[in-house]
Amino acid sequence: MYAELVILTKSSKNKGYCVAGIDINNGQWIRLTSDDKNTHGTLFPKDMQYENESECQTLDVVRVQILGENPSEYQPENVLINQDYYWKKTDEYTIDDVLKLHPPERHSYIFGNTLPYITESEIGSIGYSLTLVAVEKLLISKKINRYGKPKTKTDFLYGSNWYNEMSVTDPNFYGVPDGTRISKAALVISIPDNPFQGDFSENRYYKFVAQIYEF
Repeated sequence: MYAELVILTKSSKNKGYCVAGIDINNGQWIRLTSDDKNTHGTLFPKDMQYENESECQTLDVVRVQILGENPSEYQPENVLINQDYYWKKTDEYTIDDVLKLHPPERHSYIFGNTLPYITESEIGSIGYSLTLVAVEKLLISKKINRYGKPKTKTDFLYGSNWYNEMSVTDPNFYGVPDGTRISKAALVISIPDNPFQGDFSENRYYKFVAQIYEF
Protein backbone atom coordinates (compact mmCIF):
# COMPACT_ATOMS: atom_id res chain seq x y z
CA MET A 1 0.00 0.00 0.00
CA TYR A 2 1.29 3.48 -0.76
CA ALA A 3 0.36 7.15 -0.59
CA GLU A 4 1.23 9.71 -3.26
CA LEU A 5 1.39 13.26 -1.98
CA VAL A 6 3.01 16.63 -2.46
CA ILE A 7 5.18 17.36 0.57
CA LEU A 8 4.32 20.70 2.18
CA THR A 9 6.14 20.56 5.51
CA LYS A 10 9.53 19.56 6.82
CA SER A 11 9.15 21.42 10.07
CA SER A 12 11.30 21.05 13.16
CA LYS A 13 10.19 18.36 15.60
CA ASN A 14 12.25 16.55 18.24
CA LYS A 15 15.52 17.08 16.31
CA GLY A 16 13.89 15.66 13.19
CA TYR A 17 10.90 16.62 11.07
CA CYS A 18 7.14 16.76 11.08
CA VAL A 19 6.32 15.84 7.47
CA ALA A 20 2.90 16.41 5.94
CA GLY A 21 1.34 17.09 2.58
CA ILE A 22 -1.66 16.80 0.30
CA ASP A 23 -2.76 13.56 -1.36
CA ILE A 24 -2.60 14.34 -5.09
CA ASN A 25 -5.48 11.97 -5.81
CA ASN A 26 -8.09 13.45 -3.48
CA GLY A 27 -6.68 16.74 -2.12
CA GLN A 28 -6.76 15.53 1.49
CA TRP A 29 -4.16 16.04 4.21
CA ILE A 30 -1.68 13.31 5.12
CA ARG A 31 0.90 13.44 7.90
CA LEU A 32 3.65 10.83 7.56
CA THR A 33 4.75 9.30 10.86
CA SER A 34 7.18 6.69 12.13
CA ASP A 35 6.52 4.10 14.82
CA ASP A 36 8.82 5.93 17.28
CA LYS A 37 6.54 6.69 20.22
CA ASN A 38 9.32 8.48 22.13
CA THR A 39 9.45 11.21 19.46
CA HIS A 40 5.71 11.18 18.69
CA GLY A 41 6.28 9.76 15.21
CA THR A 42 9.07 12.12 14.15
CA LEU A 43 10.78 11.42 10.80
CA PHE A 44 14.53 11.75 10.32
CA PRO A 45 16.56 12.22 7.12
CA LYS A 46 17.11 8.45 6.77
CA ASP A 47 13.32 8.00 6.65
CA MET A 48 12.90 10.36 3.69
CA GLN A 49 15.50 9.14 1.22
CA TYR A 50 15.19 8.30 -2.44
CA GLU A 51 17.06 5.33 -3.91
CA ASN A 52 19.98 7.59 -4.87
CA GLU A 53 20.14 8.56 -1.16
CA SER A 54 19.12 12.18 -1.80
CA GLU A 55 16.59 13.57 0.65
CA CYS A 56 13.00 14.55 -0.06
CA GLN A 57 12.35 18.30 -0.21
CA THR A 58 9.19 20.35 0.19
CA LEU A 59 7.05 20.54 -2.98
CA ASP A 60 8.36 17.15 -4.14
CA VAL A 61 5.58 14.76 -5.15
CA VAL A 62 6.45 11.41 -3.61
CA ARG A 63 5.17 7.88 -3.50
CA VAL A 64 5.62 6.40 -0.03
CA GLN A 65 5.02 2.87 1.18
CA ILE A 66 2.65 2.98 4.15
CA LEU A 67 1.47 0.41 6.65
CA GLY A 68 -1.90 2.04 7.29
CA GLU A 69 -3.64 4.82 9.14
CA ASN A 70 -2.07 5.91 12.42
CA PRO A 71 -4.32 8.59 13.94
CA SER A 72 -3.65 10.00 17.38
CA GLU A 73 -6.31 11.60 19.54
CA TYR A 74 -5.96 15.03 17.95
CA GLN A 75 -4.16 14.22 14.69
CA PRO A 76 -6.57 12.21 12.51
CA GLU A 77 -4.43 12.78 9.37
CA ASN A 78 -1.56 10.53 10.49
CA VAL A 79 -0.42 7.48 8.53
CA LEU A 80 2.41 5.10 9.42
CA ILE A 81 5.19 4.79 6.86
CA ASN A 82 7.10 1.60 6.08
CA GLN A 83 10.63 2.61 7.01
CA ASP A 84 12.16 -0.30 5.09
CA TYR A 85 11.46 1.24 1.68
CA TYR A 86 12.90 4.20 -0.22
CA TRP A 87 10.56 6.99 -1.25
CA LYS A 88 10.03 7.62 -4.95
CA LYS A 89 9.84 11.12 -6.41
CA THR A 90 7.23 11.26 -9.17
CA ASP A 91 6.91 15.01 -9.80
CA GLU A 92 7.64 18.45 -8.44
CA TYR A 93 5.02 21.14 -7.78
CA THR A 94 5.02 24.89 -7.33
CA ILE A 95 2.97 26.52 -4.59
CA ASP A 96 0.54 27.62 -7.33
CA ASP A 97 0.09 23.96 -8.29
CA VAL A 98 -0.63 23.13 -4.65
CA LEU A 99 -3.24 25.87 -4.32
CA LYS A 100 -5.06 24.53 -7.38
CA LEU A 101 -5.11 21.04 -5.86
CA HIS A 102 -6.05 22.25 -2.37
CA PRO A 103 -7.26 25.88 -2.32
CA PRO A 104 -6.61 27.93 0.83
CA GLU A 105 -8.99 26.87 3.58
CA ARG A 106 -11.53 29.31 4.95
CA HIS A 107 -12.20 29.19 8.68
CA SER A 108 -13.77 31.68 11.04
CA TYR A 109 -10.64 31.32 13.17
CA ILE A 110 -7.43 29.32 12.89
CA PHE A 111 -7.99 26.36 15.21
CA GLY A 112 -10.82 27.95 17.11
CA ASN A 113 -9.46 31.32 18.23
CA THR A 114 -6.93 34.08 17.49
CA LEU A 115 -4.51 33.01 20.23
CA PRO A 116 -1.20 31.23 19.52
CA TYR A 117 -2.54 28.15 21.33
CA ILE A 118 -5.70 26.21 22.05
CA THR A 119 -6.49 24.86 25.50
CA GLU A 120 -6.99 21.24 26.45
CA SER A 121 -10.72 21.74 26.98
CA GLU A 122 -11.09 23.29 23.51
CA ILE A 123 -8.99 21.02 21.32
CA GLY A 124 -11.45 18.12 21.30
CA SER A 125 -13.94 20.17 19.28
CA ILE A 126 -11.52 20.91 16.40
CA GLY A 127 -11.32 17.55 14.61
CA TYR A 128 -8.23 18.25 12.47
CA SER A 129 -4.61 19.27 13.07
CA LEU A 130 -3.41 20.68 9.73
CA THR A 131 -4.61 23.67 7.74
CA LEU A 132 -3.44 25.64 4.71
CA VAL A 133 -4.38 29.30 4.87
CA ALA A 134 -3.63 32.43 2.83
CA VAL A 135 -2.55 35.37 5.01
CA GLU A 136 -1.44 38.96 4.55
CA LYS A 137 1.01 41.39 6.18
CA LEU A 138 3.15 38.66 7.71
CA LEU A 139 5.91 39.81 10.08
CA ILE A 140 8.77 37.61 11.27
CA SER A 141 10.20 38.45 14.67
CA LYS A 142 12.81 37.00 17.01
CA LYS A 143 11.86 36.52 20.65
CA ILE A 144 13.71 35.20 23.68
CA ASN A 145 11.66 32.63 25.58
CA ARG A 146 11.53 32.07 29.32
CA TYR A 147 14.53 29.74 29.08
CA GLY A 148 16.68 32.38 27.36
CA LYS A 149 16.52 30.69 23.95
CA PRO A 150 15.75 32.60 20.74
CA LYS A 151 12.49 31.66 19.05
CA THR A 152 11.08 32.66 15.67
CA LYS A 153 7.55 34.08 15.84
CA THR A 154 5.15 35.56 13.33
CA ASP A 155 2.24 38.00 13.27
CA PHE A 156 -0.19 38.08 10.34
CA LEU A 157 -3.65 39.03 9.18
CA TYR A 158 -6.09 36.22 8.34
CA GLY A 159 -9.56 37.27 7.28
CA SER A 160 -10.35 40.25 9.48
CA ASN A 161 -8.34 39.04 12.49
CA TRP A 162 -4.75 39.54 13.59
CA TYR A 163 -2.78 36.58 14.93
CA ASN A 164 0.24 37.49 17.04
CA GLU A 165 3.41 35.69 18.12
CA MET A 166 2.60 32.31 16.61
CA SER A 167 5.62 30.00 16.76
CA VAL A 168 7.43 29.22 13.50
CA THR A 169 8.85 25.71 13.04
CA ASP A 170 9.83 26.18 9.38
CA PRO A 171 13.65 25.95 9.58
CA ASN A 172 13.96 28.04 6.39
CA PHE A 173 12.93 31.07 8.46
CA TYR A 174 15.10 30.61 11.54
CA GLY A 175 17.88 32.69 10.04
CA VAL A 176 15.91 35.53 8.46
CA PRO A 177 16.38 39.01 9.97
CA ASP A 178 14.11 40.22 12.73
CA GLY A 179 11.39 42.39 11.21
CA THR A 180 11.21 40.55 7.86
CA ARG A 181 7.87 41.29 6.18
CA ILE A 182 5.97 39.32 3.54
CA SER A 183 2.92 40.90 1.96
CA LYS A 184 1.11 37.65 1.12
CA ALA A 185 1.88 34.06 2.07
CA ALA A 186 0.40 30.59 2.23
CA LEU A 187 0.95 29.03 5.65
CA VAL A 188 0.71 25.44 6.76
CA ILE A 189 -0.30 25.55 10.42
CA SER A 190 -0.26 22.50 12.66
CA ILE A 191 -1.18 21.56 16.20
CA PRO A 192 0.72 18.82 18.05
CA ASP A 193 -0.69 15.69 19.64
CA ASN A 194 0.84 16.47 23.04
CA PRO A 195 0.28 19.59 25.16
CA PHE A 196 2.73 22.02 26.69
CA GLN A 197 2.43 21.60 30.43
CA GLY A 198 3.43 24.97 31.83
CA ASP A 199 2.41 27.10 34.76
CA PHE A 200 -1.12 27.57 33.43
CA SER A 201 -4.57 26.84 34.74
CA GLU A 202 -4.98 24.49 31.76
CA ASN A 203 -2.55 22.69 29.43
CA ARG A 204 -2.00 24.37 26.06
CA TYR A 205 -1.58 22.98 22.55
CA TYR A 206 0.50 25.56 20.71
CA LYS A 207 -0.17 26.31 17.05
CA PHE A 208 2.93 25.99 14.87
CA VAL A 209 3.51 27.69 11.54
CA ALA A 210 5.09 24.61 10.01
CA GLN A 211 5.85 26.06 6.56
CA ILE A 212 5.73 29.49 4.94
CA TYR A 213 5.31 29.97 1.17
CA GLU A 214 5.49 33.46 -0.26
CA PHE A 215 3.28 33.98 -3.31
